[in-house]
Amino acid sequence: MMLRSAHALGGLEPREIARAMRTVDVVEAVRAANAAGEAIVPFGGGTRAEIGDPPERYDVALDLRDLRGIVAHEPADLVATVRAGTTLAELADLLRPRGQRWPVEAAMPERATVGGTLASAADGPARMRYFHPRDWVLGVEAVLGDGTLTRAGGRVVKNVTGYDLTKLYGGTYGTLCVLTEVTLKLTALPDAVLTLRYDAADLDAAYREVRALRATHLPVDALAIVIGPPALSIGAPTGFGVFARLAGSARVVARLRAELERVIPWRESGDVWERVAGLPTEAASSVRLTYPAGSLEPHPGDAGGLVYPGVDSAHLFDEQSRDGVSQLRLVLEGKGGAAVLERVPLELRRAAGTWGTPRSNAVVARELKRRFDPNGVLSPGRVPF
Repeated sequence: MMLRSAHALGGLEPREIARAMRTVDVVEAVRAANAAGEAIVPFGGGTRAEIGDPPERYDVALDLRDLRGIVAHEPADLVATVRAGTTLAELADLLRPRGQRWPVEAAMPERATVGGTLASAADGPARMRYFHPRDWVLGVEAVLGDGTLTRAGGRVVKNVTGYDLTKLYGGTYGTLCVLTEVTLKLTALPDAVLTLRYDAADLDAAYREVRALRATHLPVDALAIVIGPPALSIGAPTGFGVFARLAGSARVVARLRAELERVIPWRESGDVWERVAGLPTEAASSVRLTYPAGSLEPHPGDAGGLVYPGVDSAHLFDEQSRDGVSQLRLVLEGKGGAAVLERVPLELRRAAGTWGTPRSNAVVARELKRRFDPNGVLSPGRVPF
């Protein structure tokens, strides 16, 4: 028996929990909710479930954690089709014996699901080299708001049918469809991986060295600045740690290390990247900033933060006020960026809203919602449609 409190969102608990083990279970649950006019919210590992405005209505939690496993794996084509409830850790374990991986990192991989990672547009260290999770998706099977089972894309790299839909579903937080299967593009595991750390005296020094590193245009696999108490917790003694990951053949990694050490006095570090990815979910408060390249160098407060300079995003861990959020958004949105409230008290989320000013055309967004979920039963109110 599953407890309803584990599926609470925005101070609301579902009246019912539907558990899906097969695609047909998802179809039946969504079809029943649509017929009854009930609001149904897809639920995976729950690592990013609290992101989003509180649901306008919440009748049914659709738990997808048992909809898991690999459907097909074509190693020669670097393609795998998996059920949406498969965790990132489980996927990695299944692919590792064939020397392959899905090059997407997210917090708490032992809980984070493939479907949830795609639906919530999870960020992480791998984005510097591998961009958005949706860029590593070839096709999807999804259930629309009326219970219709749909497929877009394909299971081979050359098949681009339905390509736009595979992109569209990324970052929609279960408001347009429920993902049931995802066909993934894979990469080979690198022969060698090395993490380097630079201990800066202060944040300005950290940014200065990062600018010098990026000016080399060397192919760094991941790059992060960790600031304050989180930096101390992962072994950066000054509280201003710059971490860089190198990956490739042993020869390439050795050459890159030598070239980087001409620019910055690095120390070799342990593998900290799972901890780095998890910092925003460990923090009591986390506001995610995105901004145009080179326009900002965020300076977090006493609680520290995480900056991904290679993808121009950051997480601030200080508690925020409504006025503080408004000021952040005034600056960021004026530059074409955004401030998203990922982990904040419910009162602040209700007062300030999760997303800020919508960047998509309101008319287009409403039409998409109408077409994919005509009766508005999928996660109503979670994102601005």
